[in-house]
Amino acid sequence: MKKITNIIIHCSDSLFGDAKLIDSWHKERGWKSIGYHFVILNGYRTKNNYNVKDDGLIEKGRFLNDDEWLQNNEIGSHCLGLNDTTIGICLIGIDQFTMSQWKALVNLCIDRIKKAKIQPEHIIGHYETISGKQQGKTCPNFDVNFLRHCVKCENYLAAIPSNII
Repeated sequence: MKKITNIIIHCSDSLFGDAKLIDSWHKERGWKSIGYHFVILNGYRTKNNYNVKDDGLIEKGRFLNDDEWLQNNEIGSHCLGLNDTTIGICLIGIDQFTMSQWKALVNLCIDRIKKAKIQPEHIIGHYETISGKQQGKTCPNFDVNFLRHCVKCENYLAAIPSNII
């Protein structure tokens, strides 16, 4: 059992999907199940089939309880070298995300930093990790500094960047 140190933000690099689809993709790679703890939908579970009820919906991936520790059955598979101390959150999309996704992401991050007892500075993009840099990752394809800022302030919706909505 290890202390949660960070939340790592990812994107699916696809225009559609959900936790079930990502689970199948990850199993095809030989993983035991979906690597992320949470997936935030953009409304498109399948190609060209938008459902407003799914836009911003948070689906659970790998099991995660509500404390500040990762037990063996909670360890994700989303960032080489950091899986045993981090929570993985994946946004469905490539480089444009909906306002509903953004609100869900900020609120989920606020909730998880309280439960994990970490600071907003410990929310990082996959591209900011050592393995992400080595692999040339750009995921989640937005400046995570802005996300950290939004988590810290109450009126974050006032300055959402154009690639989010």
